[in-house]
Amino acid sequence: MKYVLEFLQFRLIVFLMILIVLSGAGVVITYGSSLTWLAIAGGIVLFGLIEYVVHRYIMHEFPRLLPSAYEGHVAHHQHPNDDRYLFGSVWYEVVTYPLLLLLFWALTGELHLAVSVVFGTVICQMYYQWKHFVSHRPIVPLTPWGKWLKKKHLLHHYLDEHAWYGVSNPVMDVVMGTNKVAPDAKAAKRSPGSSTESM
Repeated sequence: MKYVLEFLQFRLIVFLMILIVLSGAGVVITYGSSLTWLAIAGGIVLFGLIEYVVHRYIMHEFPRLLPSAYEGHVAHHQHPNDDRYLFGSVWYEVVTYPLLLLLFWALTGELHLAVSVVFGTVICQMYYQWKHFVSHRPIVPLTPWGKWLKKKHLLHHYLDEHAWYGVSNPVMDVVMGTNKVAPDAKAAKRSPGSSTESM
């Protein structure tokens, strides 16, 4: 319970909880489509893609795309257990979610389906944030799945920063071939784009 309370104190998590309540209420209030569950599932799949693309390309491979986010991620790799660097800025989400809502409203022509996509995405993001938090806190996951995810994320930090970009699921790593540590990887604490530093 101690770590759950710790997790709930972060601004990003508070924002995501508010967004879950608002988008969930929006799904119920605007309900009127047989495609609701498909739209929610679409939001979940969308977050899986976003998670991989942002982590691999913005946080590791192309630092000029979003320099402040990249610098925050470098700090996270340099200090992986420091809770100041566990979560990104809430402002990225404050901007991104309204844009996501407007994009899917324009694409589907239905507010209900757009809100459903947002609901699926934010639920999946909360799951991601919890899995990332657990990976960096002295928490033993309860399930074999949770233990495996934590192990793979720690391999990303301490063995090969070019593998295991998926924190909450391995699907995109398998698809993109980043689900294996390079044979020449050496146990090291690295920061994205930097040379290897010994632990």
